[in-house]
Amino acid sequence: VLGQQAGINAVAVFLMGLLALAAGAWIYGRWGIPASDPVIRRVAQITAVLLLSIGLGAGLFGAKTIAAMPDTTADATGTIAWEPFTMERVEELRRGGKIVFVDFTAAWCLSCQVNERVAFGSAEVQERFDELGIVAIKADWTNRNEEITRALAAFGRNSVPLYVLYGPGKEPVLLPEILTPGIVLKALDQVDG
Repeated sequence: VLGQQAGINAVAVFLMGLLALAAGAWIYGRWGIPASDPVIRRVAQITAVLLLSIGLGAGLFGAKTIAAMPDTTADATGTIAWEPFTMERVEELRRGGKIVFVDFTAAWCLSCQVNERVAFGSAEVQERFDELGIVAIKADWTNRNEEITRALAAFGRNSVPLYVLYGPGKEPVLLPEILTPGIVLKALDQVDG
């Protein structure tokens, strides 16, 4: 939930804070007890308090600060406007002679999330989508939608990611699972040509 609301960097800082808390508690429990040598006990207590402070600070304030920071991976000039997937909509757009790009994805798919930021976050890809008037459709399979499952099976796939580019009057082009801006632009140029 924190990752969806504040981003993965906030989750990483929060987890580092928890790790520091755990280390502080472990040091205090191992060497900060009255049976330890007084010097070792004092060093352990100071170290434990320091780690607990760092952990609380990172966990509570660090995650909040990172969440408030602007997302530098997003392009400031705009993003691709994704429509929700239905096979009916894809067929309607194809009959109308439109170029259609379908992104079969899921929130739990790491490759999908990387491709989203790297390839579709690229200003050049976004501009090319606009220039060609491509209708972008996102088939979100996070909760295992039956229509999306059937569409994946039609392409011989049983999981995501899958990227399908439909050119007007052409057979669909399947892009690789790992995308770069260059791969997407090359596919778009072939469909446009």
